[in-house]
Amino acid sequence: MCYYISMNNYIKTVRIFLFVVITTISFGVVINNVYATDGKNKSKEQKKEHLEDKKKDVKDNLKKIQKEKERLQKKLTSHYANLSTKKRKIVQIEHQVQAKEELIKANEKEVKKLNKEQNFQKKVLKATLRKLYYYKRTNNIEIFNTQEDKQLFSSKDDLEYLRNKIENTFKNLEHIKNSKLKKQEETLNVKEEKEKLLLMQKQQEKELKKQAINTKAQVKRADATILQLNTQLSSIESSLSALLGDSFDTDDIVKAAKFSSKKTGVRKDFILGMLTQETSLGRFTGGCVYKKSKMGSRNEKIFKRITKDLGYSYKKKKVSCPLSYGIGGAMGVSQFMPSTWVHYEDEVSKYTGHSPADPWSLTDGVMAMAIKLKRDGAVGGKDGEFNAARRYYCGARIDRKVCINYANSVLYWAKNYKRLLK
Repeated sequence: MCYYISMNNYIKTVRIFLFVVITTISFGVVINNVYATDGKNKSKEQKKEHLEDKKKDVKDNLKKIQKEKERLQKKLTSHYANLSTKKRKIVQIEHQVQAKEELIKANEKEVKKLNKEQNFQKKVLKATLRKLYYYKRTNNIEIFNTQEDKQLFSSKDDLEYLRNKIENTFKNLEHIKNSKLKKQEETLNVKEEKEKLLLMQKQQEKELKKQAINTKAQVKRADATILQLNTQLSSIESSLSALLGDSFDTDDIVKAAKFSSKKTGVRKDFILGMLTQETSLGRFTGGCVYKKSKMGSRNEKIFKRITKDLGYSYKKKKVSCPLSYGIGGAMGVSQFMPSTWVHYEDEVSKYTGHSPADPWSLTDGVMAMAIKLKRDGAVGGKDGEFNAARRYYCGARIDRKVCINYANSVLYWAKNYKRLLK
């Protein structure tokens, strides 16, 4: 009896002990879960704050670089304007030098002509003086050979007049010749001055070209930095949004890209570059419900139809959040708006076999992206990819700067997406 009582007491004691142990363990687990959840939330909040700080720093740097680029662009424009003015000045001086050269040649011809005339007049003067000399010595008109000579030198006054006239003609020719030579010398001096000025202008043009090339290189470096900062900003924003939305495994992303590439012919790396730019390789597929997306009534109507066909709650399914300069509502990895998705869902179903096609399905979403890229010419080499990327982001207005920057970023990530797979 005592043994039985003792056994009962023992069993009760064991039961109480076990209850206490189990209760303690359970309480500990609950406490740990609470702390773990709290720690997880705290870690998530800290990560969010860190990313937001990083985003602010990148935006500040981007703003500074963009201002610097604007300054450099204005400087480059000024260089080009100065170069244009300098070229016009050089052409003008070259024409002036050419005109002086032509004038020098014309003067040289005139001087040669005057020399011939002078030589002729010298001969006439010498002949006349010789005859006058003989006339004075002999006082005999018979020394003249012709009747014309006799009539010409019929009187002493006439002879003196003729002699004076020839001498004056000679002097006039000499004066004209000296004037021509003086003008020739002046023209040569002006030509030399113009040539010196031309040389100086060409040296200045060379320096301006050098400055323009240097400034252009600085603009290119600024563009590269802006592209890099935009890529960082996109990555940070994707990471921030990933804290709110769903994400896919990168291995599955690569498989989906390979599959879509095989079906459409669009290069796999280019598809992955697009996916990196759009959703950071599937890390961000949207962090807002449709009410907060500001997608607009037309897209809302289609969105509700899509979610209904797929059996999703339109109130809960996540889409992209609105940007400061536009609307949200883009779905899945392809980031298609509902109004865009309707033009691709049948073709997506044909390739993937999913009916209806699901924009939130990794396979369907990547396939839709590849189909659109193919339609926009992405199978036509790098130029085709560049234009397809611009159309993906901007529609028809692809010549805007933001479209070009987007396409450059896509092509950059097409080469470097593996950095995000680590």
